[in-house]
Amino acid sequence: MEVVNIFEAKNKLSGLISNIEKNGMSYLICKNGKPVAEIVAHKSKDRLKKHRNLYVKINAQLFDDDLSEDWECLQ
Repeated sequence: MEVVNIFEAKNKLSGLISNIEKNGMSYLICKNGKPVAEIVAHKSKDRLKKHRNLYVKINAQLFDDDLSEDWECLQ
């Protein structure tokens, strides 16, 4: 994480964001030597966690064939 003062962050914001996109860098913005903000890459959330009803449960037999004989020959 690179430390940047607030004046520099204001003047170079587009460059900082480009570095975050390309290199995954993060920046700690300080005002008068004290940390006030942090710029990091956005991590997208798993969209399916919010929508549990999108999961499908199958209550059926997936195979019609009886494979027990095949398993016996492998043992």
